[in-house]
Amino acid sequence: MSRNYVIGDIHGCIVPFREMIEEKLRLEKEDVLYLLGDYIDRGPAVKEVIDKILKLQEEGYQLFPIIGNHEYMLLKSINNPGYFDLWHMNGCIATLTSFGVTPDKVYEISSVQQIPEDYLRFFSSLPFYIEAGNYFFVHAGLPPHLKTPGSSLEDLVWTRSEIYNEHILAGKVLIHGHTPFTLNAIRARVDNKESKIINLDGGCVYQHNTFLGNLVAMDLDSKELFVVKNRVTG
Repeated sequence: MSRNYVIGDIHGCIVPFREMIEEKLRLEKEDVLYLLGDYIDRGPAVKEVIDKILKLQEEGYQLFPIIGNHEYMLLKSINNPGYFDLWHMNGCIATLTSFGVTPDKVYEISSVQQIPEDYLRFFSSLPFYIEAGNYFFVHAGLPPHLKTPGSSLEDLVWTRSEIYNEHILAGKVLIHGHTPFTLNAIRARVDNKESKIINLDGGCVYQHNTFLGNLVAMDLDSKELFVVKNRVTG
């Protein structure tokens, strides 16, 4: 019997990501797994995280990743100095060095072009949202002012609003990441049967924060939470 899962923000944390996939979820090819974006930046092993996602897809696993604001910043930085500066303020050096950019080049906009084309195509292919069954998956949220999900793609990856668009959601449960939540806050949302919005960003990359540093997944059928504590130092 197939199972349906979703995982929150990863941010280059390959060790907890592998543990989640291989030990906690024990993912099988008939299972379905949604990923909520922010695979890159800040963490120690960005390329390894992307390679893991691509490898699982190539092997026939049903992985459905969406874009996060960090992948969006990367793509916008290719020809946009302003976005490149913004990306630098949000942890891009970890991504550039993971792809082999030397420390003396990470402040040059041309460094983005050193990321291999296959990876840039992967980032470009990521959808901004996925609707599946009773769920609407998006990285940041679904603000109420939107007429359609596509009317402001930046809002989908950047908003911090916890007020959602009831018209677009149409009775579905909104699952998102983007804003780090404590485990208690995440569990409170999941346990509340009236919740129409669930944030699964446990702040995995912030392992030095007592209240964060968790990679969080949820079984979409049973609402069971799976948590891997990020114990990687440095």
